[in-house]
Amino acid sequence: MSNDSEVMIYAVGDVGPRRIEYGEPIESLFAEVKEKLREADIRLCQLERTFSTKGWLQYRTRPTTYKSRVHPDNVKCLVYAGFDLVTHASNHCFDYGPEALVDSIEVLRRNGIEVAGVGKNIEEARRPVIIERKGTRVAFLDYNSVLPEEYEAREDKPGCAPIKIATYYEQQEYEPGTPPKVITIPREDHVAAMEKDIKRAKEQADVVVVSFHWGIHFIAGALADYQLAVGHRAIDAGADLILGSHPHIIKGIEIYKGTVIFYSLGNFAEESPHHLKLPPGIYEKRMSKIYRRGEQEISARYGGPHDKHYAIVARCLIKGKSLSRVSFVPVWINERSEPRFVTRGEPEFQQVVDYAKKWSKELGTELTVSGDEVVVWPQ
Repeated sequence: MSNDSEVMIYAVGDVGPRRIEYGEPIESLFAEVKEKLREADIRLCQLERTFSTKGWLQYRTRPTTYKSRVHPDNVKCLVYAGFDLVTHASNHCFDYGPEALVDSIEVLRRNGIEVAGVGKNIEEARRPVIIERKGTRVAFLDYNSVLPEEYEAREDKPGCAPIKIATYYEQQEYEPGTPPKVITIPREDHVAAMEKDIKRAKEQADVVVVSFHWGIHFIAGALADYQLAVGHRAIDAGADLILGSHPHIIKGIEIYKGTVIFYSLGNFAEESPHHLKLPPGIYEKRMSKIYRRGEQEISARYGGPHDKHYAIVARCLIKGKSLSRVSFVPVWINERSEPRFVTRGEPEFQQVVDYAKKWSKELGTELTVSGDEVVVWPQ
């Protein structure tokens, strides 16, 4: 726990509560993590659902996205856990159109939770959320690179703050049918806008935290090259910490110029019930086999490969108005999507640590276990 002059941030990955739909107590989702989360001065998560009964399912969305709108009372799960802020820019934020997104923002704010990365227009979506604790001001920005058509905000349209990516394929061998090299390039005007946002936020706050909804889901260790390019440019512009979401599994951790990039924190409390029937007019479309869909399914309620059990909570200490230590706390997610902090000596703790170490080492990062947490920086 931080002292009177230090500020502690706990950042978790994807959250998508639907306890109201299940008819279960809202306290049950975060019952095992609430007390530890309360140790922090600022708590944030990536919200994968819209809290609304409004709007309509967009034709651009994938068939499984009909689950992305939940009853507004599910916000009580986040309130119970003590979250101060959600990053909301994602490939699901606009699944039910502008009415549902704006309604979700208003529901969150009415319940005392700040929202980053989305808004009624592009100016609002790019605006930093600034939270002050103990005289230290922390700015939060949020961007989405997993962008279905029309999900981005514009001057007169709700949506998310975008960083669009172009994808190209380059033949690597002379044999037909061999896998190509995949080249991803971020759109320059979007990156430049992000850099401008970061510099402006740096003028208003002591520490700037930037979140990205990005990357390749379910494929262990895999990063798209645009992630390194965008993350590095965010740090060059003045970001003090990078947080990643979307892949639903942990990815490697990089240290670039002394600044930590969590490429993915994994899930935290993502209720994606695969047993629900599709609504009329919506037809099933399975993911490509490369995404491991159906591999070692955990449960019908929390489906997916075994490494969806693993999660980490970024633990970031601010001292003297600058980051002084970055670590993470391992988490285990059960078959009901419920997270639990695990401690050194438990087999689950070692599984999570070994997984994070493997992919971080490929990025040149060594991780050190210290008690029940894992130190990332400084070593």
